Amino acid sequence: MGLAWMIAGRRPGVRIVSVERDERRAEETAKLFAEIPDVEILCGDWTRIYERAPFDLLVPDGGGNGKKTSPVDPERLLRPAGTIVVDDFTPMTQWPPLLDGQPDAARLAWLEHPALLCTEVRLAPDLSTLVGTRRP
Repeated sequence: MGLAWMIAGRRPGVRIVSVERDERRAEETAKLFAEIPDVEILCGDWTRIYERAPFDLLVPDGGGNGKKTSPVDPERLLRPAGTIVVDDFTPMTQWPPLLDGQPDAARLAWLEHPALLCTEVRLAPDLSTLVGTRRP
């Protein structure tokens, strides 16, 4: 759903790259978007995204470790001033943010990453997203 939304909302000429680790799902997704220019579906581990970097916008989503502690390297994956959106967080209510009574290492890795200016945006009472911009 997210991939279709991003494809539908992009300007002509904007390149979209998605990585799917399940081979059958990657094949079906590639077929679904085969007639749409500048859309590429890669099959494999999320780290395959490095093959097509750098990006103006990166949305690590789904499984794997693409958005966990010490996740992606924004300096390799984003152009200067590029944006990263990391979703599916519970809104922060204190500093430092906690998860199961311990510092939320994944959230802190993004918020305190030296290559990013990053903030949390609350989307609902129980949902927030981190939005970061690569420092020039």
